[in-house]
Amino acid sequence: MSNYQEKFDKGVELLRAGDFEKSLKIFNNLIHEQPNNAEYWSERGVVYFHLGKKKESLADMDEAVRLQPEKPYRYSSRAYIRGHFKMTQEAIADYEKCIELDPEDAVAQNNLGMLQEQLGYKKEAKKRFDIADDLMENPKGNTDLGIKGEPLEARNIQKEIEEERKNQSLWTELKSLSTKEGRASFGKFLKSGFKKV
Repeated sequence: MSNYQEKFDKGVELLRAGDFEKSLKIFNNLIHEQPNNAEYWSERGVVYFHLGKKKESLADMDEAVRLQPEKPYRYSSRAYIRGHFKMTQEAIADYEKCIELDPEDAVAQNNLGMLQEQLGYKKEAKKRFDIADDLMENPKGNTDLGIKGEPLEARNIQKEIEEERKNQSLWTELKSLSTKEGRASFGKFLKSGFKKV
């Protein structure tokens, strides 16, 4: 394993653990040393996303797309971030490009359907949902192939971000138990049959 791969793996590990500042330093160094590696730009874009830095996040995703314009995952990653920042039309265009490159990407099909549904395009959304359901039941695509065709570990940025948010929310709730008010609120929550009061 190369030194770059070790640094990359550590950066991703820190990102998933929520240590965004340390992860950012690693990806900054990797990009400085290897500025043509789209993976580094993409991961740093995710770090910036978690730090709430919209401009930087989107700029890094744009660079990842520029470096690997034939890789579907680059478009679906940027689409998710664009969608989060209410850039709905741009997110739709990215999901459409991802699907053009890999029609069997079930996550992109589903997410495109959700955006279409938000805009009131019910018929188009239902079509995407049906395709996504079929693909989930009968997977056959190569959703995340490397640029030279080498298989990579499939990643779902949307799922990772949502899981990280849930973990942070749980941690916040657990930390609140260390205060008198937090314990009282938790007690009411238990007494109410696990319903927020």
